[in-house]
Amino acid sequence: MRALLLLLALAAPAHADLYRWVDPDSGSVKFSSLPPANPELRAELVPYRGPPRRAVPAPALDSLEARWRAMVLQLAGRAPQDMARERGALRAELEAYESLRAQLDRLDPAGAPRRAAETGVLAERLRQR
Repeated sequence: MRALLLLLALAAPAHADLYRWVDPDSGSVKFSSLPPANPELRAELVPYRGPPRRAVPAPALDSLEARWRAMVLQLAGRAPQDMARERGALRAELEAYESLRAQLDRLDPAGAPRRAAETGVLAERLRQR
């Protein structure tokens, strides 16, 4: 049990302060995890904001959303005889659908509940057939 606690303590994410100051000799901005030795340099503590979020361009997101909608319509429009005949193709389509939905959910978390609701409706339609 102690070994597990030790392992968890060692595996905890490291957090270090980041100091910023201007070097008076060169005029350049310096960063360090330790404050400068000279207290007159008045180093400021830089707050940690986490990794930068990559903004997804709207056209790329719109394109993925359009592909996802087309897949929803294609799957919802399948006839029962098509589903019985082409099980392998249907499985591949469903995997592609889920992969695209997961990608959209990562890029646009705000739209995830709406897509989940639409997926539930789609799954119910497919079960009825």
